Amino acid sequence: MRLQALQPYKALQGIRNEVFEQIAQLVAMLFATPMAQVSLVDAEEVIYPGNVDSSGLATRLARKDCICAVAVYRPDTTTVFSDLRIQPCEWISLEAQQDIAFYASHPIQTTDGQPIGSLCVLDKKPRTFKADEQLVLQRMASLTMRLLDLELLALPTEAPALWAAINARIDLSLQRIETLTALARWEVSAETTTALAYQAAIQEERLLIVQDIEYEVEIAFSRLSRR
Repeated sequence: MRLQALQPYKALQGIRNEVFEQIAQLVAMLFATPMAQVSLVDAEEVIYPGNVDSSGLATRLARKDCICAVAVYRPDTTTVFSDLRIQPCEWISLEAQQDIAFYASHPIQTTDGQPIGSLCVLDKKPRTFKADEQLVLQRMASLTMRLLDLELLALPTEAPALWAAINARIDLSLQRIETLTALARWEVSAETTTALAYQAAIQEERLLIVQDIEYEVEIAFSRLSRR
């Protein structure tokens, strides 16, 4: 059932790969991580049609070497490893995770509950991933599923207009996140009153972005249903 549910989205990867890349770029910006991926978990391998990484993460891996293959079977859980060097994932080889310190992932599930892949953020440095950040990643994973379904329904000429509307809504918020993140780095400690205020403001901006995308996606589905 799960592999059958995956097939249309594998086909989408070959037709219009841009949506996967756009989702990965967005989630990387939301969490200020150098790496982000959209994965599709197949029978023998994990495919990464959406991949943001300056150092060149693999675009596909054997399932036995991939944390995403483990995370996808935890449908109601965000899988988080704050520091894989201290607490490695026990289900895959140490060699397969030696270049990554931080990993957080939430499954991408179809409307009937089939986990077809995951949305994940990674870093070569350890970091925490608080409950409010996990909530945003969960909502972004749900939005990823909606966006992929929308791509299946939309004609090739309709998809660019959808992303133009989404990007127009979120550009200003992304700029604010970048500014707030830069200001927070100037603080001597992450626990100062000012640093905590920056973090709260960043989280508010993340939630606003998610709400804006949800709004635009529902508008797009409504338009497609009337054509």
